[in-house]
Amino acid sequence: MYIRKKLSILLLAIMLISTFILGGCSKASEPTTNETKNKKVIKVGTAGEYYPWCFKKDNKLQGFEIDVWNEIGKRSASDIEFKVSKFSGLFGMLDSQQIDTVAHQISTTEDRRKKYDFSDTYAYSEYEFVVKKDSTMNKLEDFKGKKIGCVLGGNGEKTLRMLNEKNNLNLEIVAYDGTPMEKDVEIGRLDAAWLGLVKAKTTIEQGNLNLKLAETETGVYEVNQYPFIKNEKNKEVIKEVNKALKSMHEDGTLSKISEKWFDLDTTKKK
Repeated sequence: MYIRKKLSILLLAIMLISTFILGGCSKASEPTTNETKNKKVIKVGTAGEYYPWCFKKDNKLQGFEIDVWNEIGKRSASDIEFKVSKFSGLFGMLDSQQIDTVAHQISTTEDRRKKYDFSDTYAYSEYEFVVKKDSTMNKLEDFKGKKIGCVLGGNGEKTLRMLNEKNNLNLEIVAYDGTPMEKDVEIGRLDAAWLGLVKAKTTIEQGNLNLKLAETETGVYEVNQYPFIKNEKNKEVIKEVNKALKSMHEDGTLSKISEKWFDLDTTKKK
């Protein structure tokens, strides 16, 4: 009887020790589980048809914007969740908080600043004249009185009209609404087209067009930054994004991503 009682006590002690050890192991693993649950998620809206900024190939989302945000995710310990939509719907998604920001070569304007908070600059989109390959027009004064095409509305038309007025170029400005203007330059209907440098370069290369970029160095840039709804939560997100962008600028990662996709460095002004 005495021996049986001692065995019972011993078994009870073993069970208690096992429970304590297993419980300790379970608690030790909890932080990892909680860290996974509590990891920040940033929902990034983009379009899948804007080569080489953000596009789909073989059903895989890729491009400059995608690489930049994946790197921001690594450096800010955040999960990046991409939401693909037509560009025309991205700001509606942002306003309804279906996404946290938009990655689509978004240019900062005074009107947009009234509505959104922005990250620091991650790219500068320079504008340039596109001319025929045999054209000798390179200096700004060479374009005086010429017929120049631009995209209707937005910063393209706005910056061209400002450049025209500031430099007394007396341009004949033709605004195109969704119709490609590059062919009109090729066949001589236009003397030049006014386009963002990356888009122009990509269009010429992909279409094997008989065109080139003039070398006027106009000094006209759009500043690309990421927009966020104005609230306290996003102020903290922007701080983390800016910290990541700063380190990417400093160690050259941002420039490398730009060279990879554009074959030029859009992260700095000339």
